[in-house]
Amino acid sequence: MTSIHRAAIRAGFRLAHGGTAIGRRLRKLEESQWWPADRVREYQWERLRRLVAHAYAWVPYYRQAMDGLGMEPGDIRGPGDYRRLPVLTKQIINEQREDLVADTAERSRLIKTASGGSTGAPVALYHDPGMVAGYRAVKLRNFKWAGWEPGDAWARLWGSQFDVAPHQQLRQRLWDRATRVMVLPCWDMSEATMHRYVRRLQGFRPDVIEAYVTPMYHFARFVQAAGYDGIRPKGIICSAELLFPHQRELIESVFRCKVFNRYGGREMGDVAHECPAGTMHLNMENIYTEFEGANGASKPNEPGDMLLTCLDSYSMPLLRYRVEDVGSPAETVCPCGRGLGAMSVVEGRVQDLISLPGGGFLPGEFFPHLFKDFDIQQFQVEQERLEGVTIRIVRGPRLSDADIEHLLGKITEYTGGTLRTDLEFPECIPASPSGKFRYTISHVEPAFRETVGLGRNA
Repeated sequence: MTSIHRAAIRAGFRLAHGGTAIGRRLRKLEESQWWPADRVREYQWERLRRLVAHAYAWVPYYRQAMDGLGMEPGDIRGPGDYRRLPVLTKQIINEQREDLVADTAERSRLIKTASGGSTGAPVALYHDPGMVAGYRAVKLRNFKWAGWEPGDAWARLWGSQFDVAPHQQLRQRLWDRATRVMVLPCWDMSEATMHRYVRRLQGFRPDVIEAYVTPMYHFARFVQAAGYDGIRPKGIICSAELLFPHQRELIESVFRCKVFNRYGGREMGDVAHECPAGTMHLNMENIYTEFEGANGASKPNEPGDMLLTCLDSYSMPLLRYRVEDVGSPAETVCPCGRGLGAMSVVEGRVQDLISLPGGGFLPGEFFPHLFKDFDIQQFQVEQERLEGVTIRIVRGPRLSDADIEHLLGKITEYTGGTLRTDLEFPECIPASPSGKFRYTISHVEPAFRETVGLGRNA
């Protein structure tokens, strides 16, 4: 019965999407991923050039910004020229939202959305059908990298209110059932809930699981400890949070499949996705990505502030949008054969880098790597000022005082004793309202951003 169901959904998918904007874009994306790298870059640049010309002609904010710089679209002939445009911040979007909407936009077709505010700065903006078609098409392409095809079973361990709430409606639940989609909210990951999720997944037999990182890791630990079996997807796609090596290793071990990392957000859609060969490919046909370091454009493997431009957003163009994450461009020829560029794994949100007196910083993965071999059930590091951090630890029964002293010693060793450390031992640490969990929270601007001067438009 499952094979008949799958075949019916695939036929329905081709019928429903074949002649739509999503279907056309998906066919184009499945072709363009195999183009030579030079051709992909040329295609991306031509799309960017057209978007900039449109923004200058029809978007008040950009017309004023470019006139103030004495620039016209024709002056932008390469990446260096494009970098002359001002960085777009969340604050600017919230304060000048209407001036960022194109005069040509059909207001009745605009779709209002918002980021979850996991960096502490929610932003509301508009999408249009063209942007949504590109967003959905690239997501489908990336899902295929993980082994999914239309008709395959797809489970989601998800937490955003925007994503879960519609599934409480009868019509959406029936649609999910018909298209073999199961949504498991990750608000309450108690043992009772996870026992129930195991039974549901064993019966559902998903081909692909899509999940937030922390709930998926937590669930994998539970499945391993309880000795459950019978959940064998082709792949697991993790996103919304930084994926650490020890998390990937455990999840892959428990479910015996590859974990695919994904990076994206509500503002732009999926920016990058891991391929079967393990490369984090940029979705270059949809998004122009910049990495801005201390001395301008970052070199390969050099961290920088990520600036994104969605090439499908014509109703509300977001040029050089500072997403408040840190990443590194990667220079690689992937054995998978795709001509798409690549990036190193995002190091964490800008706020999640722990700044050190003297100008250095600890990357977001420092503390998970340090704590992973100890009986720590949860932890969170918060930096409110440059001189010190507060570390909250939910202790497991085997975490000794000697272990705590050892960890404090390691922190002192790696920071040169410059960072004061205060400890708290709560019974639990709640997730953010969106269901995501933040390991590190910093309210201190990292030194490289101050050097670059990216905050000048804030």
